[in-house]
Amino acid sequence: MNPAGAGESPKFSSPDETANYFWIKQFATGQPLYYFEELNGPGNNLIHPRSVNVVAGKNVPGSFMGLIFIYGFLAKIFGLGIIPYLTPFFSALGIFFFYLLLKKLFHSESLAVISAVLLSFAPAWFYYACRGMYHNVLFMSLLIMGVYLLWKVLEEIPSPNFKFLILNFPLRHSFSEASKINHKLKTTKSKSGKLLVTSYPPRVDERQRVEAGQLLVTYFLSGLLLGFAIVTRTSEFVWIALTVLLIFIVHFKKIYWPGLILFLAAGFIPLIILFYYNQILYGSLLSAGYQAVSMALSDFGAGSAGVLFQILITPFGLDPKSILTNSFNYLYQLFPLWGSLAFVGAFLFAILPMQLIKINYKKRITYLAYCLLLTAYLLIFYGSWSITDRIDRSNLSLGTSYLRYWLPIYLVLLPLIATVIWQISNLLTPLKKRKTFYQSLFSFLIIGAIFLPTMNVVLRQKDESLFLLKNLSEARTKSALVNKLLGPDDIVLIYKQADKIFFPERPKVITELAVPLDYESVATLAKLRPLYYYTFARPADVASISRRYFQPYGLEIIDGEKVLGTDWLYKLQLTANNKQ
Repeated sequence: MNPAGAGESPKFSSPDETANYFWIKQFATGQPLYYFEELNGPGNNLIHPRSVNVVAGKNVPGSFMGLIFIYGFLAKIFGLGIIPYLTPFFSALGIFFFYLLLKKLFHSESLAVISAVLLSFAPAWFYYACRGMYHNVLFMSLLIMGVYLLWKVLEEIPSPNFKFLILNFPLRHSFSEASKINHKLKTTKSKSGKLLVTSYPPRVDERQRVEAGQLLVTYFLSGLLLGFAIVTRTSEFVWIALTVLLIFIVHFKKIYWPGLILFLAAGFIPLIILFYYNQILYGSLLSAGYQAVSMALSDFGAGSAGVLFQILITPFGLDPKSILTNSFNYLYQLFPLWGSLAFVGAFLFAILPMQLIKINYKKRITYLAYCLLLTAYLLIFYGSWSITDRIDRSNLSLGTSYLRYWLPIYLVLLPLIATVIWQISNLLTPLKKRKTFYQSLFSFLIIGAIFLPTMNVVLRQKDESLFLLKNLSEARTKSALVNKLLGPDDIVLIYKQADKIFFPERPKVITELAVPLDYESVATLAKLRPLYYYTFARPADVASISRRYFQPYGLEIIDGEKVLGTDWLYKLQLTANNKQ
């Protein structure tokens, strides 16, 4: 069956974006977050696009759920037309709260402003803010807002905890001496003859009640935002939890314990929603849309340290060579100017004297240590993964997943780059008169010098730049041509990157054949429905593929018809000997 409203979905430049929009619309219109494909029984669950999984006979989301929940809820209120604008909106919020967070953290207006301006056009941030159906910018924006509110409530507002202290005073101590320590006293006499003095809080006036209420609301909002950040990218749970724990440790004496309880309760609200849908969609509270994560979680019951390490640290294996190669490619080679400035900034951040940088040395070293640990963790976590986003894996691409997976690394490095810019502008401003004005002017010029080549790459030069992705007329044309060539019940074997052409209008697609059973299942489907083979391969290569992979199972690829460019559509049918 076709999913409800499949024909109304716009085209996006990637299968992930297409699927996310489809599920958001399902949620917003009150449709279930799954649909049934009756042919997945005989087809061994092969019929689904790349960003959709099959679980217990249901085609379900193959990604994290937070984006679907948040955007679907907002679209339910404001209409489907708001969906394309939500990521840019949250991106702007993220930039603003990034400024507030850094100002609160470092007490440096200049560093906070420059860092926020840099974030507004940082390659990974800007690129994925424009590609609005990815969840990475939403995730980081929620995280930044949640961390800012938590830092603010712990650092700025004094804790109103009421301490109940029991002090032992010898009888010779007067009541007045004890009253110097306690606000209001009640005395009792112990068996030993000592006076027990108990402190009680002073009377709470209306202003204090309001402040306590604001405190609790801030704790609640912080927990809620961080909870939704975790639901938006559940794979980031470990380092988010450690970051929050570090913040509480640093401000331990300022924790308002009722607020902490409310913070934890608010954080569990999104998790409860996630667990509910996980049980419905995947049959397990701790399951996930991503197959690699689901497989690791399914083994969690073994309880071994090795399985736990795999889930938390190396879910995609551990390949030091791949980690080093991918780190160099996406932290430096793709944008060498940003990488070089970050390296120099880390050096300056560590060695500059207090009178120049005006940031506490201990705080700087702590921040650098945090950056190092976070970078190492994310490089190990994602760096070993062999990502197959592109047909051509040899070229560095803006659209490769490493860029968005390592978005947190790019963000924490921005204050280091801002340090370089501010110190260079300081050197260029020898005059003491109106120094701040001229220093700001030089900083603006330096930022402009970074902005122009960055936008040239993001918008124009590189493969999958935004100007190239904006031109989706080819995908729409291919989709229209395919719709004329295929019937509504036909099944198509496609290359992975082509499912955006077919889905959701034609959900009966197969994107991968991995084992002999898959080919046997295709042979079974050939007896039930017309089958087609969609490829960019040359006709000579298709003939070789047919002989090598399909003929051993009684199938053949015939009658190719050119669709557009290098894409061809072939019939896939049973050989004459196997036709009944």
